[in-house]
Amino acid sequence: MLDKIYFPIFGSGLGHVTRIYALAEYLREEGDEFRYSTFDEAFEFLKERGEKVQLCPSVDLKWNESGGFSSGSSIVRFPLLMHAFSKQIEFEKNNISNFDPDIVVCDSRLSAVFAARLKSTPVVTILNQFKILFPPRFRGGLGSRLLERISGNMLGLFWSLSDEILMPDLPPPYTISEANVTGSDVANRLRYVGFMSPKTIVSEDRIWKARASLELGNRPLVLIQISGPRATKTRLTEVAMESADRLSKDCNVVISMGQPNGSIEPRKFANNSWLYEWCPIKDELFVLSDVIVARAGHTTISQCVDLGKPAVYVPISNHSEQIWNAEKCQKLGIGLELKSEDLSAINLVGAVEGCLNDSRYAENAQKLKLVSDRYNGTQTAARIIRSYL
Repeated sequence: MLDKIYFPIFGSGLGHVTRIYALAEYLREEGDEFRYSTFDEAFEFLKERGEKVQLCPSVDLKWNESGGFSSGSSIVRFPLLMHAFSKQIEFEKNNISNFDPDIVVCDSRLSAVFAARLKSTPVVTILNQFKILFPPRFRGGLGSRLLERISGNMLGLFWSLSDEILMPDLPPPYTISEANVTGSDVANRLRYVGFMSPKTIVSEDRIWKARASLELGNRPLVLIQISGPRATKTRLTEVAMESADRLSKDCNVVISMGQPNGSIEPRKFANNSWLYEWCPIKDELFVLSDVIVARAGHTTISQCVDLGKPAVYVPISNHSEQIWNAEKCQKLGIGLELKSEDLSAINLVGAVEGCLNDSRYAENAQKLKLVSDRYNGTQTAARIIRSYL
């Protein structure tokens, strides 16, 4: 019997959509029918790949001119966000009615959970952020921690309307999203399945071609991967390009600007460093790299861990999830956190050189890779989803 699966996905950035796309490819059998709904960068990603995707109302957060999360603007816009959220619920109810899926597989879209429950359709939720976390500078008082706990339990109650909640992360004590789970009653409902980032499998021939095409030689490779909402990319891109001049004296440097519709042709600059608008050989460069510089999104971290690569993580300013993810990575000794407020060419170069010159980061990354190798999150999630069909 052919199956119909509906995938509502949180659309800001590419982390959510890439893990769902990998899951869909694993699940897909001849004759199955898939539909997606999302917004922003994820919508563009799926359209580029010819998938059947509908553009849903965006409930994205507000970003300030410096590329950070604007808590003040988001609070002012709260009534508008709630209005958009209610529109999302109606949108998803209509989609479910029209498509009549056998199951809804939701990634971080609470509106889709509500809609699936209202339409009596089974729903499996994939989620690594369960509550609203305050950035560290707002988290010191008892009141903020209490509010965090209350909001976490309330959101946990809503997420628990799902038939299953799958955590695409490693179990404690290695959980990258630890701060998003601790102190929340929803923790009892989680099933840790392991990372669900697309597995990086490339042939030796592809790796050789990538090395030759960029004339990498034998020097260490620093890959600077820039991701996230558009408004957050400008400052990191500027600093990365400033840093390349100094780093490229001793290392190969490749910068990927993460523009889905950008040119795939590399451009040389700063002592033969390379700049991509969109990098078609990202997997090869992940394998070849000695240190990765990236945002602290969950999918990016999981890819670094799966390959045993140390990294410098630069969380988006005021983005609580990324801040706590980066802190956990530093605590595990698999990389360094560089706070956005400290982001400069001097500090970025220093952090990269720190990871390169201290072998403990690479050793710890390799040890955590061995833990991650015990799990196949995409395969496990697919098996759970198939059990409902």
